[in-house]
Amino acid sequence: MFFHRCRALAVLSCMLSGSLLVNAQQPQPAPITSPTTAEALKALAAAREEAAKIGVKLSCAVVDSRGDLVALTRMDGARFFTAEVARGKAQISAMFGEPSGNLVQFGASPAFANLNTVAQGHLYPVQGAVPISRKNEIIGAIGCSGGASSQDEAAAKAGLAEFK
Repeated sequence: MFFHRCRALAVLSCMLSGSLLVNAQQPQPAPITSPTTAEALKALAAAREEAAKIGVKLSCAVVDSRGDLVALTRMDGARFFTAEVARGKAQISAMFGEPSGNLVQFGASPAFANLNTVAQGHLYPVQGAVPISRKNEIIGAIGCSGGASSQDEAAAKAGLAEFK
């Protein structure tokens, strides 16, 4: 009986000392793994500038790696639906870490239909969004909508350049 109590106390003391050591360590702040609001706004300004230069009225969105919105802009005169399409292009680009134009074929698959059902129909696998990476990790994407797909992508790439 004495032996069992000693063993139990030894196990308990090891557990407590281990937890004290773990608790003594200071947690390190998590690195920022998504675009900041300031970065997103700067990128959106560059995308708007490119859109104005090529003569189109766009909406552009920056999302984090989960596809959650960080910032969105809609230029005066851009069609009402372009904001949602820009966000959907950015979401799918962030989810797959690919330019949205590379996912056009996937968009015709049953797998995409299921995924888009889960996303409530908000994903748009068409050209116009590019992923944002930092230290070889996808941290989000920027997508634009309102012009021809190539114009949307040109504006998105202008915004992406602000993350370099």
